[in-house]
Amino acid sequence: MNFLRSLLPDYTPASVAESGELAILRERILQSILLGFLVMGTISFVVGVSESLAENDVLLPMLYGAMFLTLLVTVLSRNWSYGVRGFIATTLVYFLGVSELIESGSLGDVRMFLVSYVTLVAILFNFRHMIYALLVSTVTITAAGLYVNAVETPIFPAMANMNDGTGWGTSLIMLIILSITLGGSIILIISGLQANLVKQAELTQSLEYERDTLEDRIQERTRSMSRRLVQLRTAAEVSRSISALTEPETLIQQVVDLIRERFDLYYVGVFLLDAQGQNAVLQAGSGEAGRRMLAERHRLSVGGSSMIGWTISNRKARIALDVGSEAVRFSNPNLPLTRSEMALPIIARENVLGAMTIQSSRPNAFDENDIAVLQGIADSLGTALDNDRLFRETRHNLEEIRALNREYLQRSWSETIDLHGELAYTFDNPTALTQGESKLIEVPVVLRDEVIGYLALETDRAQLSEEEQSFVENITNQTAIALENARLLEETERRAVQEQKINELATRFSRAISIDEILRAAVQELGQLPSVAEVSVRLAPAGNNEYQAYSVAPHVGSNGMGSNGNGKEPAA
Repeated sequence: MNFLRSLLPDYTPASVAESGELAILRERILQSILLGFLVMGTISFVVGVSESLAENDVLLPMLYGAMFLTLLVTVLSRNWSYGVRGFIATTLVYFLGVSELIESGSLGDVRMFLVSYVTLVAILFNFRHMIYALLVSTVTITAAGLYVNAVETPIFPAMANMNDGTGWGTSLIMLIILSITLGGSIILIISGLQANLVKQAELTQSLEYERDTLEDRIQERTRSMSRRLVQLRTAAEVSRSISALTEPETLIQQVVDLIRERFDLYYVGVFLLDAQGQNAVLQAGSGEAGRRMLAERHRLSVGGSSMIGWTISNRKARIALDVGSEAVRFSNPNLPLTRSEMALPIIARENVLGAMTIQSSRPNAFDENDIAVLQGIADSLGTALDNDRLFRETRHNLEEIRALNREYLQRSWSETIDLHGELAYTFDNPTALTQGESKLIEVPVVLRDEVIGYLALETDRAQLSEEEQSFVENITNQTAIALENARLLEETERRAVQEQKINELATRFSRAISIDEILRAAVQELGQLPSVAEVSVRLAPAGNNEYQAYSVAPHVGSNGMGSNGNGKEPAA
């Protein structure tokens, strides 16, 4: 069954299938013609052999038999090359024409067979082969005509008609005209078909290429989107880590390790500027290389021969897709596998804090999208570091304020105690019901985190209940606030009295008309201070061994002057 199926025109041998659509079409046409020839040849062979045998002609049946056998073998041998099978098919048609020429001369169907021969060559082969077939046919008729003209009695008597009015010249002209017309038309049709097939093949190839390219683009876009998704997730995770951590050392190291792991990088490091702003000092690095460089206190000069220095100096990101050809790059022996490097500035509030180095062992590993995503991470890190700096400064300032406040409270209450003496008050509750030995419970009086006194309670219990303790704490807090308000009020009144005294003294100075009156007014006012026993002022210009002094002893005399009554003392 498979063998019979292989004889059908729809079956295409493997050797022909690789030659293109036109070759496949011609193979199918050839097999169809051969099958048609086989059917018609079988009928002609049976009829011809019967007639020849009736006329006792043996040569012609043998010729027909050879042609029929050749045709049968050609039809069955699909594995033969297309050229051989086509040559056999066209040659059979040619021999039929020659046979018709011998049998009937120019009056028979010789022109039909030879035109069919040329046309079949045009269909199965090309224009060049058609010309060869036309030349063969022309030479055949010409040779037959010249032969008939050269001899009186031809070997084949039927050829003698080639000398009459419808002789070989007319047959030759008709052969050439019909062959060129039919063969040329077929060649034009086949050429157009071939051109269309070529265009179709090119279109098909283009579509297949576009399909393959589209699949590659889709895969590349999918990989790119997956990579961007990983980058965005990493950026979000880094942002969460930044918002959750307060220790800058831990934060920087965690950011470095997270970026290296999620982006599948060779090395990630963070540099921060030193106090002078001249060098970028490594603060965190990934892997063993990072630990070695941290132990070595690795640093790079700002604006020097390194991408970190260039990035900090220019406040811009920089990518080296091939570090071997990069003009600005510091060769680090700790990172020998680096092929691509990217440096990103760490900026906060328009101030450059440092830079981040990101390195890969693959060439051309980064693009502008990587800069956009990773620069966002660097900016978040810069904001976190700047916020930590501001937090530390604020906390330091707050501690200083608290220390100054404690010092102020201590000094103020020390002055108040010095002014008033010991400040204490005791209350005995005559209605208190105590059992057993009394126990002393001291509760500190706290004002703005500073202890200014103690509240002592005598009770028969070792500790107060929660309700009593809360009540006592509220009382002590209110007491501390009230005492501070009273102290501030006294301080304000004292300052008001001092301001008043100063104003009065200024008025007396403005009314005084001599130096003696001014000096006398000054010592009298100062002598009224409660803690002052005696006041004196001396005028002694340089180089003058004598001086004039005014003194006052508040407890002597009603006018506050010295014993001589005029406030003057002799020069010492």
